[in-house]
Amino acid sequence: MSMVLENVAAIQKEEQGIIGHLTWYSISEHLIGRDDLRKKLLDAGLDEGWMPNEIRVSDAFRRATKDVEVRKNPTSQANVFENFLVREVYSDHKVVQRNIVQETVDQKGKRLSYDGQAAILILNKESKDIRIAAQHPKAEQLALEAAKLFALYCENYSAQAIRVMVMNILKSMSPTPVRPNGGVYFIPSAHSEQLARLCTFVSSLEKGEMYKVPLIDTQDNQRMLFDKLEAHLQNTISECDLALGGELEKGRVKALLDDAKRVVADFNHYRAIVTQDVEKLERYIDHLRERIALVVRSM
Repeated sequence: MSMVLENVAAIQKEEQGIIGHLTWYSISEHLIGRDDLRKKLLDAGLDEGWMPNEIRVSDAFRRATKDVEVRKNPTSQANVFENFLVREVYSDHKVVQRNIVQETVDQKGKRLSYDGQAAILILNKESKDIRIAAQHPKAEQLALEAAKLFALYCENYSAQAIRVMVMNILKSMSPTPVRPNGGVYFIPSAHSEQLARLCTFVSSLEKGEMYKVPLIDTQDNQRMLFDKLEAHLQNTISECDLALGGELEKGRVKALLDDAKRVVADFNHYRAIVTQDVEKLERYIDHLRERIALVVRSM
């Protein structure tokens, strides 16, 4: 852990006066099947409702084709390279067509030639069959590799899908970011049991690890918690202001509203923990409620 937690009374044994836990986790790239994922979730004591949505055939196809893209592939000519990129051409309720396009570029990236149909891949959503037509040997090789990956991705979740699931579970525990860019969170003691279950689940993954360190109630820890909670509220209010200024995409605004409402609701767990300048935090909560109402009206 790169952050230095100075004056943080982090203890390894259960003691009285614990106000919560610091927690962090990592999930490296690997695949996991739905049944295996469900079993690990249930074995850890977590609810099956946290499972990701079933894998959509079209999503697996798009992911597989994207993963075979190649940039700056050397050619027989000095300082000339090939890029093999994927472009979606057509999609409806029955099929998805994606083309592998081939472009040659110089060392500065200037395009010298372009073939928009180096390979054509058409997915039948119902049968899960992929038809391939290729005019370029390298593009054909990449198309065949995409077909293999597609079969794998149809049955297995990516590490990113699991990270999203873990973050959703973590969000249900009133988290406060301890580092500006996230990665380390404070979880109030009211969620200790659920946090322990989540740590068990993440650590059961092939390439997952999660840790929690208890935090005892000291003056220094109270100040740290106040500072981090204040920064979290300020950042959320600032993002709402960006939304009101029309600087965020519609999808991001919806996610922001969900997060902002959760932050307001989560504050109930902090009233019994934070002992310093509670009135100041209450004012931030009032400001945040006002911003939420304004954002809702602006949509």
